[in-house]
Amino acid sequence: MSAPHTTASGVVLRTSGPLAALLRMSAVASNTVREAGRAKLFYGLLGAAILLLAFSIVLSDLALVDQKARLVQSFGLAVIPLVCVATATLMGGLLLHQELDRKTLYAILPKPIARSEFLIGKFVGMAALLGIELGVLVLCWWGVLHLRGGTLTGALVRAFGLAYVELLVVTAVALVFSALSRPVLAGVLTLGVVVVGRTNYVLADLLAATKGVFVEVPAMRSLGKLLVAVVPDLSTFAVADPVLQGWVVPWAYCVSAALYGAAWVAACVVAAALLFERRDFT
Repeated sequence: MSAPHTTASGVVLRTSGPLAALLRMSAVASNTVREAGRAKLFYGLLGAAILLLAFSIVLSDLALVDQKARLVQSFGLAVIPLVCVATATLMGGLLLHQELDRKTLYAILPKPIARSEFLIGKFVGMAALLGIELGVLVLCWWGVLHLRGGTLTGALVRAFGLAYVELLVVTAVALVFSALSRPVLAGVLTLGVVVVGRTNYVLADLLAATKGVFVEVPAMRSLGKLLVAVVPDLSTFAVADPVLQGWVVPWAYCVSAALYGAAWVAACVVAAALLFERRDFT
């Protein structure tokens, strides 16, 4: 059994074996939450979202009496996932760069911790932070909704649950690009995946059409097929509009969407780990 080690970032490395690996990843995750939770960017996005939710009280005054709660519901279902996705995109691209910039990565990697353990710990920490952000915003939105006579239904809870699965997928994608490139490029590429993923169903419809650019230009058709194949379909998790129209999200759909998201998360984390293992930090 090896002696305990403590890194400059507060990561405790105790023993070898599965339990020790879990402890190391947990330490990295908790440290990630602390560091990211102190970031001005995080609090800036969180504060802006809370202000927007508060502003929905003013907007609801412009609606008819029986539509005030519906307007708050629509506003929250649009703003909360959008802000959280922005957080995952911007901060996800900085996950590994911050460690390099502070030189803490050079102190951690020589220790008995695998690069894959370090990377998984960063992902888990970011996932926990996004869960906290989503929870805080939903609570604030619930308060506004209550003021306007609305109730938090099971369909709304499931909609936000699927939104969290989307956040995990976006974070995993950002982790891949963070392990591959600089923060700005990682953020741009992640944003591109978000845009394409949210409009995946539009691309699929255009590819199935009998006319249009995907039919007239073979190169564009090949590009469209490639994007549909390699970019996660984030529209799977966007159920806000159907919920507002009265659709009750079936549990079977939630489970299917969660498994789909889990598959993408696992694939992206494995890809990020492989890229991170091969990256030269000298």
